[in-house]
Amino acid sequence: MFLHRLGKVKAPEFPKGLKWLNGNARTMKQLLGKVVLVDFWTYSCINCQHTLPHLVDWHKKYAKYGLVIVGVHTPEFAFEKDEENVKKAIKDSNVSYLVVLDNDYKIWNAYTNRWWPRKFLIDSHGDIVYDHIGEGGYAETESAIQKALTEIGAKNLPPIEPDVSVGGGICYRTTPETYLGFMRGRFANAEGFIPNAEQVYSDASEHQEDIVYLHGHWKIASEFVEHTKKLPSANEYLALKYSSFSVNLVMGLSAKKTGVIEIELDGRPLPEDMAGRDVKIGIDGKAMVNIKEHRMYRLIEADTYHRGTLKIKTAADNVRFYAFTFGGCKDM
Repeated sequence: MFLHRLGKVKAPEFPKGLKWLNGNARTMKQLLGKVVLVDFWTYSCINCQHTLPHLVDWHKKYAKYGLVIVGVHTPEFAFEKDEENVKKAIKDSNVSYLVVLDNDYKIWNAYTNRWWPRKFLIDSHGDIVYDHIGEGGYAETESAIQKALTEIGAKNLPPIEPDVSVGGGICYRTTPETYLGFMRGRFANAEGFIPNAEQVYSDASEHQEDIVYLHGHWKIASEFVEHTKKLPSANEYLALKYSSFSVNLVMGLSAKKTGVIEIELDGRPLPEDMAGRDVKIGIDGKAMVNIKEHRMYRLIEADTYHRGTLKIKTAADNVRFYAFTFGGCKDM
């Protein structure tokens, strides 16, 4: 439900006692007279990563006119509650506006929110006047920001660039977001599994689309699946038959050391022209990713829409996989 369409809806107050980054704690009462943009995000979310540059730009353009952006970081996974992880993500994304850590979903629940990312625009009287779910709509959102700023006397605002995503894009049916813990995940060959216990799984020769297969020694936990046996070579894997342009995978480690995965597509090393920015091609032609921290890793960034069977192979005993996301659009 879009709250601003209900009429005059007051923005909820920020609860006391939360950790604020990039500045001191604020209250909605203190921000009366300003225009406030509240953005719900979490750092491993690909859609949030796509919207962050626009928020950074709006902060630079409109802070001097009276806009205050508050990024509400509400974690999807437990590792996103770590303050140091969030600080690194803020630095990497050049975020200099206020960020509040909403680890217990207090602000999220106050706004009855259900999505990452979601933006609420609040006028100088403290009323919600606009909200937007997901990516896109940047020119529309910026127009709403300018309208609210004009109402408090802002003049000579900069021109709004049209959305580059309007027209000319091609979208296809893509594999949906795929979670890998037992809370939300679905595995083709894990019937009767014991949660949080190492078990040995055998992959089938035929794969259905959009469902995960395990092969080797794995532990299925609530948020993730973890490979648990150190091997001399990477011959155990997670497999998924998918359709998309791009593939991303949220990964991390169970111990503070590095872990390595190898990526195969249809039984062969991932080609270099399809490799995502986190993939390195070795001199032996293998496509590898070094995992050093909990975050989203970009595995495949292809110019063409394609279908294939992805294998994530590893010999490490400490790698955790949380969720796949897929891109089904090109030039949008």
